[in-house]
Amino acid sequence: MNNVAKVVENELCTGCGTCAGICPANAVKMHVSNGIFLPKIDEEKCTNCGLCVRCCPGWMVDFEKLNCQIFSSQPKDPLLGNCLTCYVGHSNDIYIRHNSSSGGIVTQLLIFALEKGIIDGALVTKMKQNQPLEPEPFIARTKEEIISASKSKYCPVPANVALKQILKENGRFAVVGLPCHIHGIRKAELLNPELREKIVLHVSLMCSHMVNFLGTEFILKKLHVPKGQVSSLSYRGKGWPGAMTIKLKNSYSFSIPLIGSWDSYWPIFSSFFFTPTRCALCPDQTGELADISLGDAWLPEFRSDKIGESIIITRTKTAETMLSEMASSKLITLREISPEKVKQSQLLNLKFKKDDLSTRLNVIKFFGRQVPQFIPAQSSWSLAAFLRSMYIYFNIKVSSNRRIMNLLAPLPFPFFRLYFGIYKLLCLI
Repeated sequence: MNNVAKVVENELCTGCGTCAGICPANAVKMHVSNGIFLPKIDEEKCTNCGLCVRCCPGWMVDFEKLNCQIFSSQPKDPLLGNCLTCYVGHSNDIYIRHNSSSGGIVTQLLIFALEKGIIDGALVTKMKQNQPLEPEPFIARTKEEIISASKSKYCPVPANVALKQILKENGRFAVVGLPCHIHGIRKAELLNPELREKIVLHVSLMCSHMVNFLGTEFILKKLHVPKGQVSSLSYRGKGWPGAMTIKLKNSYSFSIPLIGSWDSYWPIFSSFFFTPTRCALCPDQTGELADISLGDAWLPEFRSDKIGESIIITRTKTAETMLSEMASSKLITLREISPEKVKQSQLLNLKFKKDDLSTRLNVIKFFGRQVPQFIPAQSSWSLAAFLRSMYIYFNIKVSSNRRIMNLLAPLPFPFFRLYFGIYKLLCLI
Protein backbone atom coordinates (compact mmCIF):
# COMPACT_ATOMS: atom_id res chain seq x y z
CA MET A 1 0.00 0.00 0.00
CA ASN A 2 1.84 3.11 -1.27
CA ASN A 3 -0.71 5.77 -0.34
CA VAL A 4 -4.04 6.19 1.41
CA ALA A 5 -6.10 5.55 -1.73
CA LYS A 6 -6.51 1.92 -0.60
CA VAL A 7 -7.62 3.07 2.84
CA VAL A 8 -10.37 5.13 1.21
CA GLU A 9 -11.28 2.31 -1.16
CA ASN A 10 -11.78 -0.05 1.80
CA GLU A 11 -13.84 2.58 3.68
CA LEU A 12 -11.36 2.71 6.57
CA CYS A 13 -10.66 6.45 6.42
CA THR A 14 -11.49 8.40 9.60
CA GLY A 15 -11.34 11.73 7.74
CA CYS A 16 -8.83 13.06 10.30
CA GLY A 17 -6.68 14.83 7.68
CA THR A 18 -3.31 13.53 8.94
CA CYS A 19 -2.30 12.36 5.47
CA ALA A 20 -2.93 15.80 3.96
CA GLY A 21 -1.16 17.48 6.86
CA ILE A 22 2.11 15.54 6.60
CA CYS A 23 2.43 14.78 2.85
CA PRO A 24 5.80 16.29 1.83
CA ALA A 25 4.73 16.54 -1.82
CA ASN A 26 1.38 18.26 -1.14
CA ALA A 27 -0.23 15.42 -3.08
CA VAL A 28 -3.17 14.89 -0.71
CA LYS A 29 -6.20 17.15 -0.42
CA MET A 30 -9.32 16.60 1.67
CA HIS A 31 -12.72 16.82 -0.01
CA VAL A 32 -16.30 16.01 0.99
CA SER A 33 -17.80 12.81 -0.39
CA ASN A 34 -21.04 11.19 0.83
CA GLY A 35 -21.14 13.48 3.83
CA ILE A 36 -17.58 12.93 5.12
CA PHE A 37 -14.09 14.26 4.43
CA LEU A 38 -11.90 11.91 2.38
CA PRO A 39 -8.39 12.35 0.99
CA LYS A 40 -7.92 12.69 -2.76
CA ILE A 41 -4.52 11.80 -4.21
CA ASP A 42 -2.88 13.83 -6.97
CA GLU A 43 -1.09 10.93 -8.68
CA GLU A 44 1.18 13.31 -10.61
CA LYS A 45 2.52 14.78 -7.38
CA CYS A 46 2.55 11.57 -5.33
CA THR A 47 6.06 10.11 -4.91
CA ASN A 48 4.81 6.88 -3.29
CA CYS A 49 6.89 7.59 -0.19
CA GLY A 50 4.27 5.80 1.91
CA LEU A 51 4.36 8.38 4.72
CA CYS A 52 0.60 9.00 4.54
CA VAL A 53 -0.14 5.30 5.06
CA ARG A 54 2.28 4.94 7.95
CA CYS A 55 0.64 7.90 9.70
CA CYS A 56 -2.92 6.83 8.91
CA PRO A 57 -4.97 5.83 11.98
CA GLY A 58 -7.78 4.52 9.79
CA TRP A 59 -6.31 1.16 8.88
CA MET A 60 -4.17 0.47 11.95
CA VAL A 61 -3.44 1.73 15.47
CA ASP A 62 -0.75 -0.04 17.50
CA PHE A 63 -1.78 1.02 21.00
CA GLU A 64 0.94 -1.11 22.58
CA LYS A 65 3.72 0.64 20.68
CA LEU A 66 2.24 4.11 21.11
CA ASN A 67 1.62 3.68 24.84
CA CYS A 68 5.20 2.53 25.26
CA GLN A 69 6.50 5.51 23.28
CA ILE A 70 4.30 8.13 24.99
CA PHE A 71 3.89 6.89 28.56
CA SER A 72 6.67 4.28 28.85
CA SER A 73 4.10 1.79 30.14
CA GLN A 74 1.04 -0.17 29.15
CA PRO A 75 -2.33 0.85 30.65
CA LYS A 76 -3.34 -0.77 33.90
CA ASP A 77 -6.94 0.19 33.13
CA PRO A 78 -8.12 -1.26 29.79
CA LEU A 79 -11.17 1.02 29.69
CA LEU A 80 -9.52 4.38 30.33
CA GLY A 81 -5.91 3.80 29.29
CA ASN A 82 -2.92 5.32 31.07
CA CYS A 83 -4.03 7.95 33.58
CA LEU A 84 -2.52 9.88 36.46
CA THR A 85 -5.53 11.56 38.07
CA CYS A 86 -9.23 11.96 37.35
CA TYR A 87 -11.19 15.11 38.12
CA VAL A 88 -14.48 16.87 37.65
CA GLY A 89 -14.17 20.61 37.19
CA HIS A 90 -15.07 23.82 35.42
CA SER A 91 -13.73 27.21 34.38
CA ASN A 92 -14.31 29.99 36.89
CA ASP A 93 -14.94 32.40 34.00
CA ILE A 94 -18.72 32.26 33.80
CA TYR A 95 -18.79 33.42 30.15
CA ILE A 96 -16.38 30.68 29.05
CA ARG A 97 -18.17 28.05 31.11
CA HIS A 98 -21.66 28.98 29.90
CA ASN A 99 -20.64 29.12 26.24
CA SER A 100 -18.75 25.83 26.16
CA SER A 101 -20.02 22.29 25.79
CA SER A 102 -19.31 21.25 29.36
CA GLY A 103 -17.36 23.22 31.92
CA GLY A 104 -15.09 25.21 29.63
CA ILE A 105 -11.89 23.51 30.82
CA VAL A 106 -10.46 23.05 27.30
CA THR A 107 -10.90 26.72 26.44
CA GLN A 108 -9.46 27.84 29.78
CA LEU A 109 -6.53 25.43 29.48
CA LEU A 110 -5.55 26.73 26.05
CA ILE A 111 -5.83 30.36 27.13
CA PHE A 112 -3.65 29.61 30.16
CA ALA A 113 -1.03 27.82 28.06
CA LEU A 114 -0.96 30.69 25.56
CA GLU A 115 -0.73 33.47 28.16
CA LYS A 116 1.99 31.63 30.11
CA GLY A 117 4.09 31.14 26.97
CA ILE A 118 3.81 27.35 27.11
CA ILE A 119 2.44 27.40 23.55
CA ASP A 120 2.50 29.87 20.68
CA GLY A 121 -0.73 28.59 19.16
CA ALA A 122 -3.38 25.89 19.34
CA LEU A 123 -4.88 23.72 16.63
CA VAL A 124 -8.63 24.16 17.13
CA THR A 125 -11.77 24.18 14.99
CA LYS A 126 -14.54 26.70 14.39
CA MET A 127 -17.36 26.82 11.86
CA LYS A 128 -16.64 28.81 8.70
CA GLN A 129 -18.12 32.29 8.66
CA ASN A 130 -19.14 32.21 5.00
CA GLN A 131 -20.05 28.48 5.00
CA PRO A 132 -21.59 27.99 8.46
CA LEU A 133 -22.24 24.26 8.07
CA GLU A 134 -18.57 23.45 7.38
CA PRO A 135 -15.77 23.28 9.98
CA GLU A 136 -12.53 25.25 9.74
CA PRO A 137 -9.45 23.88 11.53
CA PHE A 138 -6.96 26.66 12.25
CA ILE A 139 -4.13 27.76 14.53
CA ALA A 140 -5.53 30.06 17.22
CA ARG A 141 -3.00 32.60 18.51
CA THR A 142 -5.13 34.84 20.72
CA LYS A 143 -7.59 34.40 23.56
CA GLU A 144 -10.39 35.63 21.31
CA GLU A 145 -9.56 33.08 18.62
CA ILE A 146 -9.51 30.26 21.17
CA ILE A 147 -12.92 31.29 22.49
CA SER A 148 -14.28 31.43 18.92
CA ALA A 149 -13.52 27.70 18.63
CA SER A 150 -15.35 26.63 21.80
CA LYS A 151 -18.22 24.15 21.78
CA SER A 152 -18.48 20.72 20.11
CA LYS A 153 -18.75 20.29 16.36
CA TYR A 154 -21.03 17.36 15.54
CA CYS A 155 -19.80 17.04 11.97
CA PRO A 156 -16.69 15.72 10.19
CA VAL A 157 -13.55 17.74 10.99
CA PRO A 158 -10.26 17.13 9.11
CA ALA A 159 -8.36 18.90 11.90
CA ASN A 160 -4.96 17.40 11.14
CA VAL A 161 -4.63 19.20 7.82
CA ALA A 162 -3.29 22.02 10.03
CA LEU A 163 -0.21 19.91 10.80
CA LYS A 164 1.20 21.30 7.57
CA GLN A 165 1.06 24.80 9.04
CA ILE A 166 2.62 23.65 12.32
CA LEU A 167 5.52 22.09 10.40
CA LYS A 168 6.11 25.33 8.48
CA GLU A 169 6.28 27.60 11.51
CA ASN A 170 8.51 28.05 14.52
CA GLY A 171 7.08 27.71 17.99
CA ARG A 172 5.28 25.27 20.26
CA PHE A 173 1.72 24.18 19.81
CA ALA A 174 -1.24 22.47 21.45
CA VAL A 175 -3.57 20.28 19.42
CA VAL A 176 -7.23 19.61 20.21
CA GLY A 177 -9.09 16.77 18.56
CA LEU A 178 -11.08 13.60 18.84
CA PRO A 179 -9.31 10.32 19.66
CA CYS A 180 -8.80 9.55 15.94
CA HIS A 181 -7.10 12.94 15.43
CA ILE A 182 -4.78 12.22 18.34
CA HIS A 183 -4.05 8.72 16.97
CA GLY A 184 -2.97 10.25 13.66
CA ILE A 185 -0.84 12.93 15.30
CA ARG A 186 0.91 10.46 17.59
CA LYS A 187 1.69 8.17 14.65
CA ALA A 188 3.02 11.14 12.66
CA GLU A 189 5.21 12.18 15.60
CA LEU A 190 6.88 8.78 15.62
CA LEU A 191 8.05 9.41 12.06
CA ASN A 192 8.73 13.14 12.29
CA PRO A 193 10.89 14.29 15.25
CA GLU A 194 10.33 17.94 14.31
CA LEU A 195 6.59 17.55 14.74
CA ARG A 196 7.12 15.76 18.05
CA GLU A 197 9.18 18.69 19.36
CA LYS A 198 6.69 21.34 18.24
CA ILE A 199 3.53 19.76 19.72
CA VAL A 200 3.82 20.05 23.49
CA LEU A 201 0.21 19.46 24.49
CA HIS A 202 -2.30 16.93 23.15
CA VAL A 203 -5.92 17.50 24.23
CA SER A 204 -8.54 14.87 23.40
CA LEU A 205 -12.28 15.32 23.50
CA MET A 206 -14.10 12.16 24.56
CA CYS A 207 -16.06 10.79 21.62
CA SER A 208 -18.64 8.07 21.11
CA HIS A 209 -18.86 8.54 17.34
CA MET A 210 -18.82 11.18 14.65
CA VAL A 211 -21.86 12.37 12.70
CA ASN A 212 -21.56 13.03 8.97
CA PHE A 213 -22.83 16.18 7.25
CA LEU A 214 -26.04 14.43 6.24
CA GLY A 215 -27.01 14.37 9.91
CA THR A 216 -27.10 18.15 10.18
CA GLU A 217 -28.94 18.35 6.86
CA PHE A 218 -31.52 15.92 8.24
CA ILE A 219 -32.11 18.12 11.30
CA LEU A 220 -32.53 21.18 9.09
CA LYS A 221 -34.95 19.29 6.86
CA LYS A 222 -37.02 18.29 9.88
CA LEU A 223 -37.12 21.95 10.89
CA HIS A 224 -38.01 23.03 7.32
CA VAL A 225 -34.88 25.21 7.16
CA PRO A 226 -33.12 25.46 3.75
CA LYS A 227 -29.34 25.10 4.08
CA GLY A 228 -28.80 28.29 2.14
CA GLN A 229 -30.74 30.32 4.71
CA VAL A 230 -28.45 29.44 7.63
CA SER A 231 -26.08 32.24 8.66
CA SER A 232 -24.61 30.44 11.69
CA LEU A 233 -25.03 27.15 13.54
CA SER A 234 -23.64 25.91 16.85
CA TYR A 235 -24.29 22.42 18.17
CA ARG A 236 -23.78 23.17 21.89
CA GLY A 237 -23.54 26.13 24.27
CA LYS A 238 -26.02 28.25 26.22
CA GLY A 239 -25.39 26.32 29.40
CA TRP A 240 -25.45 22.58 29.93
CA PRO A 241 -26.26 20.22 28.37
CA GLY A 242 -26.87 22.94 25.84
CA ALA A 243 -28.70 23.29 22.57
CA MET A 244 -28.26 23.61 18.83
CA THR A 245 -28.70 27.26 17.93
CA ILE A 246 -29.52 28.14 14.33
CA LYS A 247 -29.45 31.72 13.06
CA LEU A 248 -30.96 32.55 9.69
CA LYS A 249 -30.00 35.23 7.22
CA ASN A 250 -33.22 37.08 7.99
CA SER A 251 -31.88 37.50 11.58
CA TYR A 252 -34.38 34.99 13.01
CA SER A 253 -32.81 32.47 15.40
CA PHE A 254 -34.03 29.50 17.43
CA SER A 255 -32.65 26.64 19.51
CA ILE A 256 -33.46 22.97 20.01
CA PRO A 257 -32.15 21.09 23.08
CA LEU A 258 -29.38 18.51 22.89
CA ILE A 259 -31.02 16.05 25.30
CA GLY A 260 -33.54 15.95 28.13
CA SER A 261 -36.62 16.88 26.14
CA TRP A 262 -38.96 15.08 23.77
CA ASP A 263 -37.87 17.65 21.18
CA SER A 264 -34.15 16.95 21.67
CA TYR A 265 -32.06 16.32 18.58
CA TRP A 266 -29.26 14.13 19.97
CA PRO A 267 -31.33 10.89 20.15
CA ILE A 268 -31.20 10.87 16.34
CA PHE A 269 -27.41 10.83 16.43
CA SER A 270 -27.06 8.60 19.49
CA SER A 271 -29.02 5.95 17.58
CA PHE A 272 -26.02 5.89 15.19
CA PHE A 273 -27.89 7.36 12.27
CA PHE A 274 -25.41 9.18 10.00
CA THR A 275 -22.39 7.48 11.60
CA PRO A 276 -19.55 6.54 9.21
CA THR A 277 -18.89 2.79 9.40
CA ARG A 278 -15.19 3.26 10.24
CA CYS A 279 -16.14 5.57 13.09
CA ALA A 280 -18.30 2.84 14.59
CA LEU A 281 -15.23 0.58 14.70
CA CYS A 282 -13.10 2.81 16.94
CA PRO A 283 -12.06 1.32 20.34
CA ASP A 284 -11.11 4.62 22.00
CA GLN A 285 -13.79 6.58 23.88
CA THR A 286 -11.62 8.64 26.21
CA GLY A 287 -8.69 9.71 24.00
CA GLU A 288 -6.19 7.30 25.52
CA LEU A 289 -3.13 8.70 23.72
CA ALA A 290 -3.57 12.34 24.75
CA ASP A 291 -1.88 14.29 27.55
CA ILE A 292 -5.31 15.19 28.88
CA SER A 293 -8.82 13.99 27.99
CA LEU A 294 -12.10 15.77 28.68
CA GLY A 295 -15.80 15.09 28.31
CA ASP A 296 -19.26 15.71 29.73
CA ALA A 297 -19.86 14.80 33.37
CA TRP A 298 -22.85 12.52 32.76
CA LEU A 299 -23.30 11.71 36.44
CA PRO A 300 -26.46 11.63 38.60
CA GLU A 301 -25.20 14.39 40.89
CA PHE A 302 -25.01 16.81 37.93
CA ARG A 303 -28.40 16.12 36.37
CA SER A 304 -29.77 19.43 37.63
CA ASP A 305 -26.67 21.39 36.64
CA LYS A 306 -27.41 24.13 34.12
CA ILE A 307 -23.90 25.47 33.41
CA GLY A 308 -21.62 22.46 32.96
CA GLU A 309 -18.90 20.31 34.49
CA SER A 310 -16.05 18.55 32.70
CA ILE A 311 -14.82 15.04 33.36
CA ILE A 312 -11.01 15.23 33.17
CA ILE A 313 -8.29 12.58 32.88
CA THR A 314 -4.67 13.66 33.11
CA ARG A 315 -2.24 11.22 31.53
CA THR A 316 1.10 13.08 31.67
CA LYS A 317 2.90 15.28 34.19
CA THR A 318 2.68 18.17 31.71
CA ALA A 319 -1.11 18.18 31.90
CA GLU A 320 -1.17 17.51 35.65
CA THR A 321 1.15 20.46 36.34
CA MET A 322 -0.88 22.82 34.17
CA LEU A 323 -4.16 21.90 35.88
CA SER A 324 -2.57 22.32 39.30
CA GLU A 325 -1.29 25.80 38.44
CA MET A 326 -4.67 26.81 37.00
CA ALA A 327 -6.47 25.63 40.13
CA SER A 328 -3.97 27.46 42.37
CA SER A 329 -4.56 30.64 40.35
CA LYS A 330 -8.34 30.25 40.80
CA LEU A 331 -8.85 29.99 37.03
CA ILE A 332 -10.61 26.66 37.43
CA THR A 333 -12.32 24.63 40.13
CA LEU A 334 -11.28 20.98 40.42
CA ARG A 335 -12.42 18.03 42.50
CA GLU A 336 -10.56 14.73 42.31
CA ILE A 337 -12.71 11.70 41.57
CA SER A 338 -12.04 7.99 41.14
CA PRO A 339 -11.55 6.30 37.76
CA GLU A 340 -14.75 4.40 38.55
CA LYS A 341 -16.65 7.69 38.52
CA VAL A 342 -15.26 8.46 35.06
CA LYS A 343 -16.40 5.05 33.87
CA GLN A 344 -19.83 5.67 35.35
CA SER A 345 -20.07 8.97 33.47
CA GLN A 346 -19.21 7.28 30.17
CA LEU A 347 -20.87 3.91 30.84
CA LEU A 348 -22.94 3.50 27.68
CA ASN A 349 -20.15 4.69 25.40
CA LEU A 350 -17.51 2.49 27.04
CA LYS A 351 -19.75 -0.54 26.57
CA PHE A 352 -20.05 0.38 22.91
CA LYS A 353 -16.35 1.16 22.39
CA LYS A 354 -14.78 -1.59 24.47
CA ASP A 355 -17.11 -4.46 25.32
CA ASP A 356 -18.69 -4.75 21.88
CA LEU A 357 -15.69 -4.00 19.65
CA SER A 358 -14.83 -7.53 18.59
CA THR A 359 -18.44 -8.34 17.85
CA ARG A 360 -18.79 -5.24 15.67
CA LEU A 361 -15.60 -6.10 13.81
CA ASN A 362 -16.88 -9.60 13.18
CA VAL A 363 -20.24 -8.29 11.97
CA ILE A 364 -18.49 -6.01 9.48
CA LYS A 365 -16.25 -8.85 8.29
CA PHE A 366 -19.32 -11.06 7.87
CA PHE A 367 -20.68 -8.54 5.37
CA GLY A 368 -17.43 -8.77 3.39
CA ARG A 369 -15.91 -5.51 4.59
CA GLN A 370 -12.33 -4.76 5.63
CA VAL A 371 -11.74 -3.88 9.28
CA PRO A 372 -8.93 -1.86 10.89
CA GLN A 373 -6.10 -3.49 12.81
CA PHE A 374 -5.84 -2.73 16.50
CA ILE A 375 -3.01 -3.92 18.74
CA PRO A 376 -3.76 -5.42 21.19
CA ALA A 377 -6.50 -7.35 19.41
CA GLN A 378 -9.91 -7.81 21.01
CA SER A 379 -11.46 -11.28 21.31
CA SER A 380 -14.67 -11.26 23.39
CA TRP A 381 -18.11 -11.98 21.92
CA SER A 382 -21.67 -12.19 23.24
CA LEU A 383 -25.22 -12.43 21.90
CA ALA A 384 -26.15 -9.10 23.51
CA ALA A 385 -23.18 -7.44 21.83
CA PHE A 386 -24.27 -8.98 18.53
CA LEU A 387 -27.78 -7.52 18.87
CA ARG A 388 -26.38 -4.09 19.73
CA SER A 389 -23.97 -4.30 16.80
CA MET A 390 -26.76 -5.18 14.39
CA TYR A 391 -28.82 -2.25 15.66
CA ILE A 392 -25.87 0.07 14.94
CA TYR A 393 -25.04 -1.40 11.55
CA PHE A 394 -28.70 -1.32 10.47
CA ASN A 395 -29.03 2.36 11.35
CA ILE A 396 -25.78 3.22 9.59
CA LYS A 397 -27.04 1.55 6.42
CA VAL A 398 -30.52 3.07 6.66
CA SER A 399 -29.19 6.61 7.11
CA SER A 400 -26.93 6.26 4.08
CA ASN A 401 -30.06 5.89 1.92
CA ARG A 402 -31.42 9.35 1.15
CA ARG A 403 -34.81 8.03 0.04
CA ILE A 404 -35.42 6.26 3.33
CA MET A 405 -34.28 9.26 5.36
CA ASN A 406 -36.55 11.54 3.35
CA LEU A 407 -39.41 9.30 4.50
CA LEU A 408 -38.23 9.48 8.11
CA ALA A 409 -37.71 13.26 8.13
CA PRO A 410 -41.39 14.11 8.83
CA LEU A 411 -41.43 11.88 11.93
CA PRO A 412 -41.49 13.94 15.15
CA PHE A 413 -38.43 14.16 17.41
CA PRO A 414 -40.10 12.01 20.15
CA PHE A 415 -40.10 9.05 17.74
CA PHE A 416 -36.30 9.06 17.65
CA ARG A 417 -36.07 9.34 21.42
CA LEU A 418 -38.24 6.25 21.75
CA TYR A 419 -36.25 4.48 19.06
CA PHE A 420 -32.99 5.15 20.91
CA GLY A 421 -34.64 3.49 23.89
CA ILE A 422 -34.30 0.17 22.04
CA TYR A 423 -30.51 0.50 22.14
CA LYS A 424 -30.58 1.44 25.83
CA LEU A 425 -32.68 -1.64 26.56
CA LEU A 426 -30.21 -3.81 24.63
CA CYS A 427 -27.43 -2.39 26.80
CA LEU A 428 -29.19 -3.73 29.88
CA ILE A 429 -28.97 -7.31 28.62
